[in-house]
Amino acid sequence: MRTSTVIRMAIVAIAWLPSACAAADELTGGDLRAGKTPAVGDVVILNDFAACAPESAMTTTSQKGTWWLRPYKTAGGQGVMLCVEERDRENPESCMAPPLTYPVDLEGVYDVWVGTYRPRLRGGGIDIKLTRDKVFSTIDPCEDGVTQWPPAEDQVGRLVEVFYKTADLTGQDLHLRQPYGTYDSLWWGLCNAHVAYLKLVRRSAEEVAREAAARQDIKRKGVVIDRDGFSWVWQYGIEDLECILQQAEPFQYGNVEALNWCIGGSLSTNFPHPMTTGRIRGGGRLGDKRAERVYRFFEDNGLDVLEALVDRCHELGIKIYASHRANVHYRQSNVWDEHPDWHLDSRRGLDYANPAARGFYRNFLLYIAKNYDIDGLTIDFSRHRQHFNPGQEDAFEHMNTYLRELRAGLDRIGAGRGRRLILNASFVCGTWYEGKMPAEQGLDVATWVDEGIVDCIMPEGRDVMKYIEMCKGKRVTCYARKTCSLDFDGSALQKNVHDPTPAEDQQDQPLLMQRTPLEVTEGVLKWYDAGADGVFLFNYQSLTTLRHLPYPSLLRQEVASGQPFGRRLGEKVEWLDGAP
Repeated sequence: MRTSTVIRMAIVAIAWLPSACAAADELTGGDLRAGKTPAVGDVVILNDFAACAPESAMTTTSQKGTWWLRPYKTAGGQGVMLCVEERDRENPESCMAPPLTYPVDLEGVYDVWVGTYRPRLRGGGIDIKLTRDKVFSTIDPCEDGVTQWPPAEDQVGRLVEVFYKTADLTGQDLHLRQPYGTYDSLWWGLCNAHVAYLKLVRRSAEEVAREAAARQDIKRKGVVIDRDGFSWVWQYGIEDLECILQQAEPFQYGNVEALNWCIGGSLSTNFPHPMTTGRIRGGGRLGDKRAERVYRFFEDNGLDVLEALVDRCHELGIKIYASHRANVHYRQSNVWDEHPDWHLDSRRGLDYANPAARGFYRNFLLYIAKNYDIDGLTIDFSRHRQHFNPGQEDAFEHMNTYLRELRAGLDRIGAGRGRRLILNASFVCGTWYEGKMPAEQGLDVATWVDEGIVDCIMPEGRDVMKYIEMCKGKRVTCYARKTCSLDFDGSALQKNVHDPTPAEDQQDQPLLMQRTPLEVTEGVLKWYDAGADGVFLFNYQSLTTLRHLPYPSLLRQEVASGQPFGRRLGEKVEWLDGAP
């Protein structure tokens, strides 16, 4: 048996796997080729990346357009890592290496783990899928939160072992590609991918079935995850619908109730809508141009982003809500140009006190509910938070009328489908933006709850506990909301939180601060213990570490152990070629 970095990490990880077995063997690809068959509990380490196809895609030096077989060592041994470490600001596509296939030739059920590497600053990880999978999933080595910048030296330059999924590998190979199948926009042109090994732990199919059945009996809460419909494509957009569908892949494990998909701005959409010409267009940053190019490609080629995502979510067994930013005027549209009398005095959106403007928004959203098989709508009041001119009388009644009409319209459409369509309201209640409370925004949340106008409220900020209490004993549920760059009380985790400007876009920007997975777990548990029906996570990316989020009992186990689900930080890496 080799004493290598890989084997040492495998032994550490096995102690907390459901399939733990004291007498387990650790096998290599060579053992498999010699005819050894893994028994239940055995660990198989695959790290002979020269066996991948196509062979021509791999080299022993770093070259654009190829995978680099890079030797390394740690305190526990040495190996060869499959990498891409290239960057070209002028022609980033030149850094893209082709996808690879790692032949497996195994039968039976396995837990699949990926040994990857966390670089000093940004990137790393790998995309992976099995032969019968429709879409790649991203293995992200950087889910540990961002608590300082640059990151602490003891947290980077290390191996990271990440759980992918449990699957029957019979007749399937493993397929690898650069994260998200493209280069990065935030640090323009960066291509960074690493995989040190693949670890397969043999499972009993009966054991896996028993665990799945037992999971059904665990008390759970609701979890909704937001995708803003723009940032992902801004950062990782490719002219392939997979860059849209991949956003739903982390939620196929029973860990998420619904995907909340932002359809664009208030008067613009990221899919064809006959009531507005507003689309993802313009912007001075490189990512803006990328997003425009990708979404224009979809529309020009008759590819409906929302329709494709609805179908994929339902294939994965999760709901999808179309989310409308209640008042942000990001992009030009015929509606804005033709109706200046609908504008707020600030010109930041439409005036909800104007019946015609309100009626447009209502019909705009009901068109989506009628023509797409969505499971409901989310009205997101959190962006810009101005829906009326200052001093507007009867603001509550204007907004309540709007929501009642939306509710009635959804009920009519739902009756024709034989199911209720959900209406959610997401809002801030005292956050770092400017501290406005819902009443100051014209939002009469108490009436929404008392009358059951909405199905769920999603409050964020210092008054979350007030709204959890408000919903107790009522039909309306409360899913407490947390934005990735904000703390649980709505305060910012750093000063001057903002998206990069066009000038800043030319430089490599620090990542926004984020809580660690265990800190998120602890905060969510406080909401659950207070009576929250669920949680709504806003602008979170990879979520391997939060797969237990619906289950309070499993979250408590993580807090007690000090270990988040599905990842282990390994040993420091030293590159044998002497390069950083």
